[in-house]
Amino acid sequence: MGEEQGQGKKIVVVSASGGVGKTAVMVNLAAQLAQRNNSVTVVDADLSFGDTALALDLQPDDTIKEAAERKDIDNIQAYLMKHTSSVKLLPAPLRPEHAELISPDFLEAALNKISHGSDITLVDTQTGLTELNLRLLEAADQILVIGTPQMAVLKNTKLLLETLDLLGMKEKALLVINKFISPTAIRAEEISDLLGVETPVYLPRDDKQMDHSLDQGQPLVLNSPKLAFSAEASKLAEIIGFDTGQQQIKDKGRGILGRISLKGMKRRRMKNESIS
Repeated sequence: MGEEQGQGKKIVVVSASGGVGKTAVMVNLAAQLAQRNNSVTVVDADLSFGDTALALDLQPDDTIKEAAERKDIDNIQAYLMKHTSSVKLLPAPLRPEHAELISPDFLEAALNKISHGSDITLVDTQTGLTELNLRLLEAADQILVIGTPQMAVLKNTKLLLETLDLLGMKEKALLVINKFISPTAIRAEEISDLLGVETPVYLPRDDKQMDHSLDQGQPLVLNSPKLAFSAEASKLAEIIGFDTGQQQIKDKGRGILGRISLKGMKRRRMKNESIS
């Protein structure tokens, strides 16, 4: 854990596709980390359509937009909101047209200032590899890549991981496969081989409970700690909290789609569906 005046760990959460549950994973991870006596701050850097405040049932008056307008880096802590879980949040602007008011330089400076007052700072991002996201990824101590077992998502997630490799950021990446159901047409070991990742973290699918928790603004791991999702999210928090820089992503030299082709997986899935 970071010392009070030292810089804490900065974790940027990204996804190559929308609808993978990136924000849901992040708020639940934040709550788990806070339960482990870490001071945790979330920065919503999805500046156009960030909804982390909604996921935590917080109603901001001031957001990062107001801080940027006032160029108020020194007092950025005053713009943080506190959830009942002890997680703090710097909310995204309330309207998408306000996104252009926040410069990448201001956001990066705000992140650095906040990380000096938190053990762990989690940064939510817009889907994809935007120019802003690339700057945040470069500044991150760790990158959480969120995906799901869906075919199109796996394809895009592989491309994202390969891009991180080309940019020299692969060593910071930790892959999380959300909404995982077993048995499934795509087995866990196939996902690992396809994406060139030794040990992804798998979070079980529980749409009904997750949707309810997000509507209530209370992380699922706090309201239903015995659920399978909560148990696996706890393991993820333990990995994050005690990470010593060991590499998870491994170059397996399998080219753009690896030895296991998406077409082969798709044929197997269609076969399974026809049998059922």
